[in-house]
Amino acid sequence: MNNMTMPTQLPGDKKWKGYTLEQLSYERTVALARIEVEKEVATVNYGRARKGNFGLTASLFSRITNVLTYTDYIVIAVQLYRSLSPLFKKKKK
Repeated sequence: MNNMTMPTQLPGDKKWKGYTLEQLSYERTVALARIEVEKEVATVNYGRARKGNFGLTASLFSRITNVLTYTDYIVIAVQLYRSLSPLFKKKKK
């Protein structure tokens, strides 16, 4: 991916003369590309948050439902029924 040859000496070395214009241009281009990618990611995340679709994505939901079996759904339903049924019972005087 990186076809340029970077200097073999470190910047702290006294023999190091610095970057060439080509290397500086390359580093600047890479930095600007990273900034653009981060802007795009931020824009997408803002759009999801604005629509209310920021917590549970479709891929995560599909992965969770693929893991659960019918037995798991029945157990979850029974637990929900047991926890919610006292709320709907009529109180005796």
